[in-house]
Amino acid sequence: MEEILKKYKENLPHLTIETKDYHYKFLDEREESGTHYFVTGFDGNEDIQLRFETEEEAEELYQLAEKKPQIFPDFLAVRCNDVIEVLLTTVSFRTSLRSVESDEESFTKFLEISVPYYKNDLLIEFEVGENEENTLPKLLRFIRGGGRYSRRRTTILKIHNFKKPTSEGIINDVRNIINSVLFDIEFSYEMAFETVNVEGLLRRGIRRRRKRNELPSEPINLVFKKYIPELIQYFHTAEKVDFIPFKYITYYHILEYFSDKSAYKVVSDEVRKLLLKPDFHIKTNQYINQAVNIFKKENEKHTTDKIKIERVLKQFVKREELKESLTDYDVIEHFEKELTLDCTKPLKLPAIDFSKDANFFTNLTKRIYSLRCSIVHSNPDFDESKAIPFIPTPKNLEMLRNEMEMIAEISRNIIIESKEE
Repeated sequence: MEEILKKYKENLPHLTIETKDYHYKFLDEREESGTHYFVTGFDGNEDIQLRFETEEEAEELYQLAEKKPQIFPDFLAVRCNDVIEVLLTTVSFRTSLRSVESDEESFTKFLEISVPYYKNDLLIEFEVGENEENTLPKLLRFIRGGGRYSRRRTTILKIHNFKKPTSEGIINDVRNIINSVLFDIEFSYEMAFETVNVEGLLRRGIRRRRKRNELPSEPINLVFKKYIPELIQYFHTAEKVDFIPFKYITYYHILEYFSDKSAYKVVSDEVRKLLLKPDFHIKTNQYINQAVNIFKKENEKHTTDKIKIERVLKQFVKREELKESLTDYDVIEHFEKELTLDCTKPLKLPAIDFSKDANFFTNLTKRIYSLRCSIVHSNPDFDESKAIPFIPTPKNLEMLRNEMEMIAEISRNIIIESKEE
């Protein structure tokens, strides 16, 4: 292995190789040890990791890296030798490729299209199956989680003759070409395809620093707790979602579940205080008027979603506990400073003051609610005071990934604190 690693260092200095020893212990008492080598620094996407373990794999990846592939940052595509290969997946089960697959060939080119794009006369091909000339399926075998896309049923869109990018840049150009071609194909032939998001393969998950406890060898005792099943379902759905903005909204649904219930709790507490007044029997009419005003104030027409969410946070979140968790996840500094996301207009998120409750809950609410509105509202002409639509650029997604640490932790605690005794 030393020989091939030296060749990487001398001939491909732009790549970085990190090693990580592993030791797996399985439930059937089997054990497995070894070393993984992670390669990063590829043109176009410096974050994506390609992994090898054996010398044979290291040599194969070296030969691919020698071709200087440009890996796209947000969807699985690669530019190599002046050909752009884009991985496609079917949008639903209604799109079937069985009718175009051949038993006599390992792959089939089932569609060919000519498209003029500004000063480019593009030739676009659709292929299904294993084409040894393609680069992308070979690279996918080295990406953790990418193996499932490198099998025989892989569908590749290939763009030829793309030589003159516009001022928007090659990434946006390819995205525009794909959107145009795929929608026309779907409309005309009812074959719906979409690109595969890179986010699901970057392996930068949430709660990354929580240490997993060892399974006990002795029987354990647990106390029955009646959790709210819908909240656990939301939580698990969020775990399954790859696209970061949608994942954020799914966690947010757990907070939203209590938005009205928290208002009811406020009303209930205030009215209870009035009923327990020592002189209620004397000032009955006065206290009833106060109670009526409380109901009016908490009426849905007069209470914004933002206020409701702040009440949920005050009901379920403990400032010091959240600070401790974010410190353990090594993201506390991210939340202690103001951030600006580059959207259609700058989206500013306030810093969170963890020193006292008043400032803490105000800014925590603004931060969470601003992101929620930004992701939900897609109208670019929407009133800026209400929402600035979120744009999923790599930089914005990286910021949102850190925000995910906090809302996931809050959601988890809401599930715990809302259980019935």
